[in-house]
Parts: sequence; C-alpha cells; structure tokens
Amino acid sequence: MHSITCSIMHSRLSKFLSAITCLITVACLTTLPRIAVAQQATETYPSQPITLVVAFSAGGAADVIARNLAPKISELLGTSIIVENKPGANGNIAASYVAKAKADGYTLLMGFPGLASNPSLYKKLSYDPLKDLIPVKMLANAPVLLVTSPSLNVQNLSDLLALSKTKTLNYGSAGQGASGHMAGELFKMVTGVPMQHVPYKGGAPALNDLMGGQIDLIFDSVPSSAPLVQGKKIKALAIAGNARSVSLPEVPTFSEAGLNNYYSDTWFGILATKGTPEAVLVKLKKIFTQLVQDPAVQTKFTELGLVPDFGSSEDFVKFIEAESIKWSKVIETAKIQLD
Repeated sequence: MHSITCSIMHSRLSKFLSAITCLITVACLTTLPRIAVAQQATETYPSQPITLVVAFSAGGAADVIARNLAPKISELLGTSIIVENKPGANGNIAASYVAKAKADGYTLLMGFPGLASNPSLYKKLSYDPLKDLIPVKMLANAPVLLVTSPSLNVQNLSDLLALSKTKTLNYGSAGQGASGHMAGELFKMVTGVPMQHVPYKGGAPALNDLMGGQIDLIFDSVPSSAPLVQGKKIKALAIAGNARSVSLPEVPTFSEAGLNNYYSDTWFGILATKGTPEAVLVKLKKIFTQLVQDPAVQTKFTELGLVPDFGSSEDFVKFIEAESIKWSKVIETAKIQLD
C-alpha cells in the first residue's frame, strides 16, 4: 500500500515538474523574441524621426533655439528632428506629454525653468518633473536682463532703487508663473522693493507695453530684449550672471551695479521620458555633449545671447533639484498658487 502511494505521488510530482518545465519553456520562447527586438531597436537607435517638444509658442526663445539646433541635431543623430510646439499651462502641457510618451527616445522635451517652479506653483500636476523625466543635457542659459521703459527716469540700478522709495513700481511678465514673474518676485525678496506684478499673455505684449510706457520694467532674457535695447527702444540696467553679455557689453552685471546676491536665468536643456533604455540615453548624452562643444553652435548661442553649458547630465540633475528648492522658497514667500 505504501509503495502504491509513493508511486502515485511520484507520478503527480513528475507531471507537476513537467508542467512547470513547459511553462518556463513557453515563457522563454515568448519573452526572448521581445528582448531581442528591444535590444535590436536600441542598437539601431535612431531608426525613425525624433520629435523635440517645445513648451511654448512658435517664435518664442525656446522655439527659436530648438529650430536653430534641429539641423545640427539631425546631422549628429542621422535622423530627422521634428520640432513640435505644445504651449499652455506654463509648460505643463508639453512636459506632461513627454512624461507620458513611450519611453523609447523618440520624444524629447526642450527643458525650461518651469520644470523647477511648477511643482510649487501647482498643487495638482499630472507629472513629476524629477521622477517622470530624465535630464539628458543642459544646453545653455540666458541670464535675466532687467529692462525698463524709456519713459522711466532712471539710468542705472541705483536710480531704480531710489525711485522705488517714492513710487510703487510695476513689472510685466509673460504670465503668472512665467520665468519673468519668478525673477521679479526674487528681486522683491532680495531688495525689499515693493512692486506690482502685471501678467500678460506672452512676452511680446509685455514688451510692447514696456516700450509704450504702460509698465515700468520687465525681467527678460537677452535673446528677446537685446535687439530692443540695441535699438534704444528700451533701457537695460543690469544682467544676472558672473560676466557681461557679449550681445550687450555695456550693460553691467547685478554685482557690478551693487546687488551681489541676485541671480535668475532662463535655461534650455534636453529631457527624455523615464524608462528610456540606458543605451539610448548614453547615445543622447554623447550627441548633445558634442552639440554644445561644436564651435558653430557656440557661435549661434552667442548670437542669441545664450551662454553654453558644458556640464554633465548629473550636473543637470543637481541643477534642477537646486532650482526647485530655490523657487519653492520664493513662491512660498510670495504666496503664489496657480490652481
């Protein structure tokens, strides 16, 4: 009786093991081809056009930079680069789109300052910039330029600070939460100067009203304001950064103008979707590093009023983390909430 029981148990065990073996075999046969296909896709990357998503409208600084760089990126990667504008919600529409895209390296984001400030400005975001996006390479930055209306009776930063004691100044920006808005709030924190924020629907309308004297000043980027400064349509009082701009060598830095602890900029970089294969990321990091090191690209950056960034992807990660902390303090102090 005992031998019969053992025989039955042995038979059942054999069948069980056989079934397990079959399942493992089937799993291998179905998984290995997928792994092989994924590996081949990585090895042949890129084998189709890449979409570079810009968070702002055509004609803006981010769009101009993306379209200027697209031909060179295409040359380095050996595929077409499609620049796609997805403006709205202070850049959140574009960032969310890339965060939720297929993680294959074929949808990239032109990074912008809002990735560091939006998590503090909005209670509810459909994505987390620090968790759902992977910083690939910082490309360049444009230090903030403080520009004033020609009708404002000031010639330098000292004049402006003196005027603020007798008049409540106002400053315009491209909208609530825009980089110019954040730069203005930081200026208020650092100097103690009370100013009224006037948000516009875009940077162009704000500059138009600045030229017309409807607003007093703007914290803008060099690429968009330099031509107007050079044409004497607006006045530049100071620029953030450690050095003067090549485009506007006559404009002092904030430190030279007497304000040592003020810095704000507009920056541009490349980010990919979380989960993008490591081999693809390695290739992208290499290509965009080569891009910034290219003399022709550096010349173009200079023409646009940009400062090339030669840091690593790790430096880019640390930069965004530091900026997130910085702007969260400014936003908390200014009590700004956009949802």
